[in-house]
Amino acid sequence: MKLLILCGQLYPTESNNTKLLSKLLPFLQNGNELRLVASYRAGKTQINPPSSYCGIPVSWVSPDSGSAPGRLLYSAYSKLADKNGHSDAILTHQYRRVIRALRRTWRFSALLSVTEPFPAAAAGALRARGVKKAIYFMDPPPSVRGLPDTPYRSRCFRKILKRYDGIASTPFFRAALSEHGFGAFAGKTLALGFPMVTAEALRQPGPKEPGQISLLFTGWMCSDIRSPKYFLDIVSRLDERFVVTFMGRECGRLQKRFPTQTRAKLITLPQQPYETALQAMADADILINIGNSVSVHMPSKTLEYINTGKPIVNFYKMDDCPTLYYTKRYPLCLNLPENDPDLDGAAAHFIDFCLSSRGKTLGRQFIEAEYADCTPEFIANRLLEALNAPEI
Repeated sequence: MKLLILCGQLYPTESNNTKLLSKLLPFLQNGNELRLVASYRAGKTQINPPSSYCGIPVSWVSPDSGSAPGRLLYSAYSKLADKNGHSDAILTHQYRRVIRALRRTWRFSALLSVTEPFPAAAAGALRARGVKKAIYFMDPPPSVRGLPDTPYRSRCFRKILKRYDGIASTPFFRAALSEHGFGAFAGKTLALGFPMVTAEALRQPGPKEPGQISLLFTGWMCSDIRSPKYFLDIVSRLDERFVVTFMGRECGRLQKRFPTQTRAKLITLPQQPYETALQAMADADILINIGNSVSVHMPSKTLEYINTGKPIVNFYKMDDCPTLYYTKRYPLCLNLPENDPDLDGAAAHFIDFCLSSRGKTLGRQFIEAEYADCTPEFIANRLLEALNAPEI
């Protein structure tokens, strides 16, 4: 099979969803010929991006590319059609221009698009005779969350669902399609996890201070849907034995938005390189997961924590929180509801769990068996089965 894959930014930094895709690539390559279409930001340096990624040829698109008249034309169109939403119309056009050029010289028979970014999803919805198309929704758009979206995305979303032969996402996404008026497409939707269960991501822990208990939240705080307030109320009741680290987007401004007094040591860091975050997870005693206030949205970080085998405290905001689908099966997890008004009792339960679980880990055999549907090999094989099927 000649498989064309549309994804997001690969250069000079990788987007989070592209990192997830990179875990699938070795398995998608089995017996297949792959090419990528990805985006990059030229910036002031104007450095040309590399010609390949993970050994796979890449064709590039960029918001900064194209002729000056073309950029002006599509900028004007975006302002009219999208009311300055996200400039999706411009980037969609650039993806499609590259796809059509490739089609003339490399007759791909299948197309896989990853979203976000939305322009990659929209570009892959083009009509191409003899090409099977599948889309992997790693982030649910507002349309399946019951929220308004930009005009351009709202118009394109139903066309995307219609024109792709197969749709892949979480079980929660498939359920939300029916709930929000897209039930006609639920039947062609594969329920998959995220490709986070892999031993390759594991690191050896560094030295520890005796008697110290290190807690770590890492990832995008995204405080509008992932508020840390309840957890910080627990932190305010911790003592000097605890070191609490927040690392990721929005975390550097945590104390300004949620001032917290505590005897524990509180460290707030902005987004760090991926390798740094992986090492921080290896070094931590207890990993802190904060669930979303959106029932359809599953934080991939939950599975990344599970992959470490370390103790996890999961704070959830609703009874149908997607995190519970995974954490209730994880023996080293304490699930704490954020609607419990007894903060002193919750803090005591939290401290007891940290003291009794510190230093424990789950074995790889259990993790890989219990969460087999979240391994890159399983997900890649399901996507390839769908693309090879006579009808999806």
